[in-house]
Amino acid sequence: MWLNEFKVAIVTKDTKKINSLMASMPQFEELAEMEEAFYLFQQADKLLNELKDETAKTMKKLRDNISFIESTYTKNTSKLDIMQ
Repeated sequence: MWLNEFKVAIVTKDTKKINSLMASMPQFEELAEMEEAFYLFQQADKLLNELKDETAKTMKKLRDNISFIESTYTKNTSKLDIMQ
């Protein structure tokens, strides 16, 4: 049951569920279950690192876009022009 939930969490990229399941990992009694859990942990680690890298790239793009917008923005000087 736990292994199936963990597989679904990895496939759906549900990081909250992955963390929750890792925190409540049961004791495995069979070697096959242990090996499967180990493989799934490797996949979860790979997924989390990919998502982290993707987030970092997105953040960099956002910072670059904000910098570009700020550089093209002309600031209006507030002058009170009485003479017309």
